[in-house]
Amino acid sequence: MEFSTNVDMISVCSADGSLQPLRFRFADADSSVHRVQVLEVLACREIKYVNVEAYEYTCRTRSEEREGLMRVRYAVRTHCWSLFRGERC
Repeated sequence: MEFSTNVDMISVCSADGSLQPLRFRFADADSSVHRVQVLEVLACREIKYVNVEAYEYTCRTRSEEREGLMRVRYAVRTHCWSLFRGERC
């Protein structure tokens, strides 16, 4: 099962219009705030469904001195970023 959490994202938009996530933060179920630095974008894929256009980024990240892989999505229509959890990257 997969679920998502909205995140506050800092990203860069290049001259060609592509986005690159840099760092983000989110609150967990206990209302603890986690800050995550994106070390490297490993993959980016475009997602197009009926009425949904998004970009999904698989990233190597660091949070609280731990490194791992995380997937974040940018929804074009709503301009919102989400962290996806459930399946391993």
